Amino acid sequence: MDARNPTDRLHTDRVYEQELQNLRDQILLMGAKVEQMLESSMKALIERDSDLAHKTMESDGQIDQLEVESDEQCLRILARRQPVASDLRFLTIALKLVTDLERIGDLAVNICERVLELNEEPPLKPYVDLPKMSEAAQGMVRQALDAFVARDADRARAVVTRDNEVDAYYGQIFRELLTYMMEDPHNIYRATRIQSIAKYLERVGDHATNLAEEVVFMVKGKDIRHSGIKAAHATLRAPSRGVLFLCVHNSARSQMAEGWAKRLMPGVKIYSAGSKPTTLNPYAVRTMQEAGIDLSTQNAKPISSVPLTEVDLVISLCASEICPPLPPGVFHVRWPITNPAAATGTEQEIEAAFRRARDELKRRVESLAAG
Repeated sequence: MDARNPTDRLHTDRVYEQELQNLRDQILLMGAKVEQMLESSMKALIERDSDLAHKTMESDGQIDQLEVESDEQCLRILARRQPVASDLRFLTIALKLVTDLERIGDLAVNICERVLELNEEPPLKPYVDLPKMSEAAQGMVRQALDAFVARDADRARAVVTRDNEVDAYYGQIFRELLTYMMEDPHNIYRATRIQSIAKYLERVGDHATNLAEEVVFMVKGKDIRHSGIKAAHATLRAPSRGVLFLCVHNSARSQMAEGWAKRLMPGVKIYSAGSKPTTLNPYAVRTMQEAGIDLSTQNAKPISSVPLTEVDLVISLCASEICPPLPPGVFHVRWPITNPAAATGTEQEIEAAFRRARDELKRRVESLAAG
């Protein structure tokens, strides 16, 4: 009997090897067709090409057929070969991969449906952020498939962190379209169609994230779903260029975080800002002074004042703050720290809330500085 570890030895059954390779090739073919559908759907939008939209929708049948054939191949191999270890992980993940790819194809069809509706109306506005959002989402899909081919878990993890970029584009587009709808009710029909397209692209990013997480499991045997990998990846090392702390009013938590980071992270550029900056909270100044950090000369600043090209990491400190679109290589994480400015009660109770936030921020910045 062959006592070698089945996860280490090479397959001696060439037919089995060919079956696995055929399945890989089929998944890659499906991925390539899905990428083409996404690209064509956006071209149809930008060029107002209804014929291309119809052709793209018709190609969805090929994706559906590839999904069915891939599922059948997986089940056939599982039943006949009874694989173990890495081969078993590959086959079980393949079943999930093709489902996500098929859903991305469906989303491309949804985009084309909205394109046909928009083409019946005059253009609402030039498309600026939407093509960038599409490019980011398509890049995630492409990178996830490349990671699948190369069995590269690190490349797959990088895809997961890019989902924040797509989400940020969606937030920006949504806010802009909301302005158009508020200015003129006649814009609502077109604006809601464009917003739907942006939402479909956001969902493409989510499915690309699923693909990447599945690749990590296939390669490493580790399930990273729901594990906060975006935050973990961004804090694996201390930033080498700069950190931006975000909070809507830039009046308390982000200012306190900036104060700690400037002390604990020498050599790194530190910024804080907000989408609706107001004035510095006096309790923040007072409690940070107790720790020997002077915030009295600080001012609340808008996000537009921060040079994002000098930043490695953006940290949001309140859930309502939407991160702006970030340059490639810049990570975004959230630190869920209770807002001390919302505290009520006596002055002592409010100060206690600020001290708790101050001390929690210190612990987190210390951990970040330690890399």
